[in-house]
Amino acid sequence: MIEWIEITGNKLSWLAELGVKYKINPLAIEDCFHKDQRPKFENFEVHQFLVWFMISNEKFYEIQFIIFPDKLIFISDDEPPRGETWRQFFKIGSEYKDVWHMVYSALDIATDATWEEVRRKFIEIEGFEQAIFQDTFDPRAVINLKKTLNRIEAIIEHLPSIPKQLEKFYTLKNDLFWKLRDLHDHCERMYTSVMMHSSQIGMVIDLYWGYQSDRVNRQMKKLTLLASVAIPLTFWASFWGMNFNIIPFSSTGLFLFAMGIMIFSVIIAIRYLVKKGYWSD
Repeated sequence: MIEWIEITGNKLSWLAELGVKYKINPLAIEDCFHKDQRPKFENFEVHQFLVWFMISNEKFYEIQFIIFPDKLIFISDDEPPRGETWRQFFKIGSEYKDVWHMVYSALDIATDATWEEVRRKFIEIEGFEQAIFQDTFDPRAVINLKKTLNRIEAIIEHLPSIPKQLEKFYTLKNDLFWKLRDLHDHCERMYTSVMMHSSQIGMVIDLYWGYQSDRVNRQMKKLTLLASVAIPLTFWASFWGMNFNIIPFSSTGLFLFAMGIMIFSVIIAIRYLVKKGYWSD
């Protein structure tokens, strides 16, 4: 029977005691205490050390495995997303052939959880593509999602290499070879999808600013058309005011004549703008 030893949160002090008891390499213990590692697999002869990442409910988990032939020590600073223990979350029972099947089971469930979280981010991107045409849209939400995707991309970029390293290290037999191959393919597809959607969200941001620029241009066009219609009025008002003393109120006939010319000038200006297509959207 494979022994599962779980160390989480405030129990990390136990790791030093287990290090002495099971002769755990000091470098592995140091990596467990100092987080922000990269996904990696290392062989310390007596045991192996594996670092993996998982994302669930918008939270990033860095988890470590210290692997012995007959036992598996699991280390995490955080409590599991569901269940009271990580063993319950990973559905670890007593049916495993060896420790490597237990490791695969934990990695597979962690990867499935990450994939579900990543898919939710993809759905958010699709929602943003529709929301950018609404006045209530907040571009800061897209920028925050872009930052999250960048972090996800940096984390899962190295995950596909771990199953490959396990294949080379361990003499694979029967189903474990195909299980690790499937895990590698899953991680590879997930990373490719994240890269693709990172580019997509960049296009969403560009589309948003393009749409805003188009709205500004439309407003400027309306103001420019109004100014174009007002130019003849401005010209005639200045012309009458500077050159004639009796227009517009001293003579009814001249007043009507002046108004007629001004209205006719406006009509000509509007027809010209319509003919040139400036008045249509």
